[in-house]
Amino acid sequence: MAIEIQELTVEQYLALEAESEIKHEYIDGEIFPMPGGTLDHDTIIMNLTLTLGPQLMGSDCRLHTSHMRVGLSPTRYVYPDLSAVCGEAETGDGATTLLNPVFVVEVISPTSIERDRERKVELYGAAPSIRGYLILDQNRVFAEWYTRSESGWRLRQFTDPADEIELTPLGCALKLAEIYRGLSLQA
Repeated sequence: MAIEIQELTVEQYLALEAESEIKHEYIDGEIFPMPGGTLDHDTIIMNLTLTLGPQLMGSDCRLHTSHMRVGLSPTRYVYPDLSAVCGEAETGDGATTLLNPVFVVEVISPTSIERDRERKVELYGAAPSIRGYLILDQNRVFAEWYTRSESGWRLRQFTDPADEIELTPLGCALKLAEIYRGLSLQA
């Protein structure tokens, strides 16, 4: 027996999100529930926030957690693990959706790797404001850094804890050792 997938309108999705206890991403009519994170996932996001926060003090860039929905287009809404906007934030839906992030981060797990590495690279690439997309693996010291170029995404990979990633959209840098501080992971 085939399972029928019912597509939602944007209005139905936003109404669902306003009442739901869990977050859902919305891509062209389909919704995807957002699973909870692990201790390592949370540690990575906290380390990233604590490392970037002081570097951004005095700049016009601000970090946002996964509680801030990001609108990539009128029919695509996601919840990156971390995002940043530089300059004036543009919002929609009663200031619950950020419309102009310049930087997004996803921490991948075995269950999200395909979606974050394939589908979200495409989705984030189609959003003109996003100039950098950082993927961090929660099971090993590994980062993929996508930066926008005239011909599309440019990808660099990092595996050495001493590696430093230049986050040009934010005007700062990260060492992998700082991101993975407190975790016993292998490269």
